[in-house]
Amino acid sequence: MARLFAAQARLYYLSAAVPGLLGVAALTAVSLYMVRGVTDPHVDSRELWSAMSVRQQLIAIVGLIFGLWTPILLAARAVCRITAEQLSSRAIDLSHVLIDVARFFPAAILYTLLIGLPSTIGGTIFFVPGMVVASLFALVVPVTVNENLGVVPALKRGFVLGGHVFIKNLVIVLAAGGAVGLFKIALIDRFFPDAFKVLFVVKFALIYAPALLLLVLSNISFTLLYKEARSREPQAPAPGTAQR
Repeated sequence: MARLFAAQARLYYLSAAVPGLLGVAALTAVSLYMVRGVTDPHVDSRELWSAMSVRQQLIAIVGLIFGLWTPILLAARAVCRITAEQLSSRAIDLSHVLIDVARFFPAAILYTLLIGLPSTIGGTIFFVPGMVVASLFALVVPVTVNENLGVVPALKRGFVLGGHVFIKNLVIVLAAGGAVGLFKIALIDRFFPDAFKVLFVVKFALIYAPALLLLVLSNISFTLLYKEARSREPQAPAPGTAQR
């Protein structure tokens, strides 16, 4: 993973930064929607949530899920595409990677519902269930890059392959998710409390900076684990081989 990243670090970060900026813009828009109409510069997130109508809460939840997960899936697609090209010793061009990401956008919307929503629900209940769900489907994006499958077949294929390397997937997801969580608790929540309306909006953008690097490294690893999972599949018997 380290060697692959070092060889194309600039390309990795630029390709992932484009969806990342989209995510920052989306989360900022949702945050502004949540605090609109609030005249008091001091705002507590729990009080703000309680003051919102059910309709506003639903819009905020949907916006946060799509604003978070769709850019993550798009950035993952870019990273997995670059890694796959590196492993195949093919030339890599940023414009081709971004075109591939754009084509993946409709599938990313569907995967946001199929993967992002249950992961978010699991993470809301408790941290570990959300990470487990994300680990079960960590190889779906590498599958979409390396195999010509539709949305649902790729989801099933990624789930099956992920079972071969589930513990390794879980370790990577826990490490990345835990690092982002610690960064948020130790720095963001400490130095940027909910006490100020403007900082309530800024907090979402600040978390994306370190999370983007972890996303890149994680998805390089997931592509490598996809290759490992493929190698663990039982080999089909050669044509004409007698079965006993």
